[in-house]
Amino acid sequence: MTLRLGWPAGSAPDIEQLGEQAPATLPRIPTLVWALCLKAAWPDPTVPHYPGQPFSAQLIENAGVHLGADRKSVSTALERVLPGHGLIVAVGPSLHLGPAVATLPGPTIAALRRGHQRLPDPHQQHTVHPSPPSVEAHADDPDTATAPHELTPPDATAQHSSDHITHSIVTALESACGPLPPRNLPALTDPDVRAHVQTALADIGRTLIRTPQGTWTTGYPDLVAEALTAAGIGTLSPAERTVLALVLLHTVALPRAQGRHTHPQWNATQHSVTLRELARNRALTKTTIREALRTLTAAGMVDTAGQGNYVPGSCLQRLSEASVAALWEDLILAGRPDGHLASAIARRRQAARPAVPSQEHP
Repeated sequence: MTLRLGWPAGSAPDIEQLGEQAPATLPRIPTLVWALCLKAAWPDPTVPHYPGQPFSAQLIENAGVHLGADRKSVSTALERVLPGHGLIVAVGPSLHLGPAVATLPGPTIAALRRGHQRLPDPHQQHTVHPSPPSVEAHADDPDTATAPHELTPPDATAQHSSDHITHSIVTALESACGPLPPRNLPALTDPDVRAHVQTALADIGRTLIRTPQGTWTTGYPDLVAEALTAAGIGTLSPAERTVLALVLLHTVALPRAQGRHTHPQWNATQHSVTLRELARNRALTKTTIREALRTLTAAGMVDTAGQGNYVPGSCLQRLSEASVAALWEDLILAGRPDGHLASAIARRRQAARPAVPSQEHP
């Protein structure tokens, strides 16, 4: 049994809200290959679509070539593009539908079921349709028409209601790789909308953050972050923390101490660091540093700026002001633990900790 996040119906990313940060869609050939895979694994629309039946890569390749696609492009889609999106997985010599298919919203599955016969069938290449169908319902097609209640368009008033706008903004902020500029979320200029968004985020343990550049993102409130840290949820390993600290020291802290910039922000830096520079820290091997960088990059805490150059990642912009200040203090404690400033920070933090009640013995 596995667990995977998915969007509930009505909360999937809205391209109009995401703007230039909208997730990339599949190109034409991978879309065609995905349609062939779906039909091969799900030949009967009256049964559940997932996990479906196993199918072979050779079957899909032959069908794709028959439809006019380049074999190499079809092979690339099967080996890299679709597995990278979790749409298919390889189990031994066979292919199966991937875990991302299990998280498709109900309305999407319903639309695919209605237009199932329009999916290109790899087993019957002489009757395949030249392109995969849209997931929208085809009300004017008598072969795919269903009961009227299934084709009723959503209420336009509801689509523009306060709740819909709030959900769209929360979805955009939570799914974007980095902070979104105000032009992508013009509704947030309305104080009432911001209040609704803050309330919705608070219900899921998140908060709205305005970055120093004026962009919008979300993050954990300090109390939630502290509770997660205390529980060991989502924390980094000692090696990963060390590598992240080294990246921040080389790209932000040291350049600032040398007068090359004056801002306190972790992401507004023009300075990068290489693996070779990081490996000068003899406490970690190159292999350990490389593995930590891979994890930190996947988490958005580190990003790449050209081949072999690393900079702080966009995830650091989700930190609150208190967390940003605490991170600067942590670097002071790590860089000069015996200094006067480090001692003052340690004393203040010790005084701020809640007193542990002593146990009285009878």
